[in-house]
Amino acid sequence: MSAFVILFSSALFSFGIHKLSILKSLGMTALAVAGVLAVLGYTTPLNGFSSSSAIQLFEVMVFIVLGAVILSEDENINITQSLFIAAASVLVLESATLLTFVISFEALSIISFILVSNIKDATQAEGAVKMFISGAIATGLIVLGLTLYALEGHSLNEAVNIKAGIFGTLGLWVMLMGLFYKLTIVPMHSWAADSYAQVRPSHAAILSGVAKTVVVIATFYIFSPFILENLSFNTPILVVLSVATMTLGNVLALFQKKIGKILSYSSIAHAGYMLLAFAAVQSSYASTGLLYIAIAYIFMQTALFLLLDKLSNGASDMTLEDFKGLADKDKFSALFFTIQLFSLAGIPLLAGFISKAVLVYAVVDADMTIVALIALLNSALSVAYYAWIIKHIYFDEANRKNKIASVQKMPLIAQTVLLAGTLYFGVFAYSVFSVTL
Repeated sequence: MSAFVILFSSALFSFGIHKLSILKSLGMTALAVAGVLAVLGYTTPLNGFSSSSAIQLFEVMVFIVLGAVILSEDENINITQSLFIAAASVLVLESATLLTFVISFEALSIISFILVSNIKDATQAEGAVKMFISGAIATGLIVLGLTLYALEGHSLNEAVNIKAGIFGTLGLWVMLMGLFYKLTIVPMHSWAADSYAQVRPSHAAILSGVAKTVVVIATFYIFSPFILENLSFNTPILVVLSVATMTLGNVLALFQKKIGKILSYSSIAHAGYMLLAFAAVQSSYASTGLLYIAIAYIFMQTALFLLLDKLSNGASDMTLEDFKGLADKDKFSALFFTIQLFSLAGIPLLAGFISKAVLVYAVVDADMTIVALIALLNSALSVAYYAWIIKHIYFDEANRKNKIASVQKMPLIAQTVLLAGTLYFGVFAYSVFSVTL
């Protein structure tokens, strides 16, 4: 019995439970059991799925983060959806063929659409619609690419054929464009800048924190052999996309007033950092760097959006003005938010720093020193808007009309769990290096 079976069964069973405390206990138990099964190496008992030590480690991180989400949640339906997200994530991460990957990816997308359909106001409805439209476009591109690849005679029920001809190569790149659309790679990023900032922040935590990292890890393991086969053609495209994404995301974040918008553009910039691993795939450190930044990012991004959700009472319109004097009103929330921002900025002894360091080293190892320098400059640029938020939190007088709500005990426990992950992977790098090198 695999983690998928446990999680999927628990998600179905949760529909019959209406008491929040019991539902949370079920969710936490299911994730704990799934984590144990992942550590023991039990894979999905279906053809076309396999696992590795790196995938098992990342699955455990996904379960820990979703456990924090469940602890922080106060609505039954969101807990049920979190369990479905966990189950679909296992399928995506363990996919070993194009067919199982595409089916699993679409399952994760559909569950994400259902998640954001829990709408409270017109702003969230607009964000959900934009996400649905972008998802439909991405699916169309993936299906088109899959068709072109299959027309050349390649089997979908096996790994990518790295010796694909013209149509096969075109099909694989069209598929990558569809996946990059979901991963918010420039120029296919604009939907995320709005959707992440408009849907409920707790939903954005799952979409931009969990779902994005799951897809990027699976995409790398499925497509990296194809990228590696023709570096002279693939690498320049990936470098341009990566640099454009991180630069545009960081520059546009500087001009935002809403906290959700700043975090959304930060998410886009981090997609650019992650794409560096694809560009530097010839380096033995590329997979390590991607796994590391995915682990760091899933803790950081999820924590920030979850905390924003509680501080705003689930609203999507909190601004920098609302954050003025947060440290005076809620010292613990201010501390949690600040440390995670420091990690996103790449401050040493936090997971965000060492993950970027490993990625940059992979880029240098792949003989792309200029690209590494651009990445470092982008990281330095991002410090400006993170510091601007911190300035409002600690150095500005509280706005009497601000909308900040009190954060209760369980969400603070969830934040402690997520902070522990950020601190642990900022110090103990061996746990990641040992499964990827």
